[in-house]
Amino acid sequence: MNPLTRLFRRSRAFRLVLYVSLFPLWALIIFISFDSLGAYSKVGDITLLLLLMLFALWAWWYGEDRDRRRAAKAEHANGNGRPPTAG
Repeated sequence: MNPLTRLFRRSRAFRLVLYVSLFPLWALIIFISFDSLGAYSKVGDITLLLLLMLFALWAWWYGEDRDRRRAAKAEHANGNGRPPTAG
């Protein structure tokens, strides 16, 4: 099991710190949801929300790609296949 997962499951303090550290993200989502930039323009709200969604998509893709590259590198290290490709 991943050490971070083990820590998350066993430590209530770690979960609390994690949840509190996510507060700025939730504040940003609420800020956008209440149309706080409405007096400025709808474009500002949409741009901010789009940037947030693009960052989330990139973070998901990067994690998946990192896992794929690690698996390919481990497979190559075991002598089971071609060398991993760059990029």
